[in-house]
Amino acid sequence: MTDPHPLVLLPSVEGPDLPVASLRAILPAWHPERDRPVALSGGYSHGVYALGGSHVLRFAIPERAERLRHESVILNDLGARPGLVDIADRLPRVVASFDGAMSTNDSLSSRWRGWHGLIINRFQGSNAFRAWLGASEATRVRWVHEAVRILRTVHGFRDGTPSGPVPSSPALRYTCGWYGTRMEGVGSDWCECHRLYLSKLRDLLVAGGTVSHRNLLEASLAACWARLDALTTVWGPRTGHGDFHLHNIIVSGTAVTGVIDWEWGGLTEPDADLAHLLRWSLFPGHPADEDLEDRVSAVDFAGVPSAIWNAYPEVATINGLEDRLFVYLAEHDLHQLSQYPESTQAIARLEAWLAGAHLTLTPRN
Repeated sequence: MTDPHPLVLLPSVEGPDLPVASLRAILPAWHPERDRPVALSGGYSHGVYALGGSHVLRFAIPERAERLRHESVILNDLGARPGLVDIADRLPRVVASFDGAMSTNDSLSSRWRGWHGLIINRFQGSNAFRAWLGASEATRVRWVHEAVRILRTVHGFRDGTPSGPVPSSPALRYTCGWYGTRMEGVGSDWCECHRLYLSKLRDLLVAGGTVSHRNLLEASLAACWARLDALTTVWGPRTGHGDFHLHNIIVSGTAVTGVIDWEWGGLTEPDADLAHLLRWSLFPGHPADEDLEDRVSAVDFAGVPSAIWNAYPEVATINGLEDRLFVYLAEHDLHQLSQYPESTQAIARLEAWLAGAHLTLTPRN
């Protein structure tokens, strides 16, 4: 935008206020005097606001702006893929992606330098985690089954009977790892990518002076390296969500209305893209909103793994699935400890994986 617009300010979750009136120029269909912005729960990396019933604004500080730009690329790519037409209404559509300075006049541009905004369509309903305790078991299974089928389609598998290997370009390069420590475009060899990522985690843990629980960390790293041969079976790099769990699945009634928050999307293997949903089904307390932490337990989510495997037969039958899941799950918690050395949740989960808890998440258990 080249024409400056007056600002009406709204308190932001982090940093400067939002330029509400300027957003009116970016989104002409929105009427701020009628549909006042409402802060939504969640948004671990961004301020998240409903702009009426049809749109959602995510606004990121400079340190996190690149993630929103990345999400725009992922979503635009998904929107252009003809094979996703049947699920297009349940994938976010980019309405606008803009830098903060574009929505201010020159006198305020320095205040917004580096900020980035993303406006997408809003899905009706609430995230499945918040709706979970009030739902019947049949509804819960349907939510998981439906969401996983959406993800399976994004991965490139046709709906219907189980598919064989799906061709993938050898020139594509995997994204490997979790969140801020992940490695993008690291290579075309899935096993070697994880070897490199584990080496990175080891170096980060050492550089960070993480000396507490040293035996646990060394045992976890060694157990991952010992299982890497299981990662030689691949479908090839394909677009994945990267943060697929119940907070990012929007439901209304018994239906899944959308799968949101693709900022960590990248080229991955399908089974790795399911690791979050499996982890949180066994350890739901950590990702729960504060008012739910003391109310949820693994018992509430016991039906999640079987619903996943029923919806995704290709992954359910992959050779070495148990060992592959161990690597993904342990890597996540090693990542957590590299960022938060005293995370009691990550320590407890690593101890559980080493004791075989991951086996309870597989289709053969």
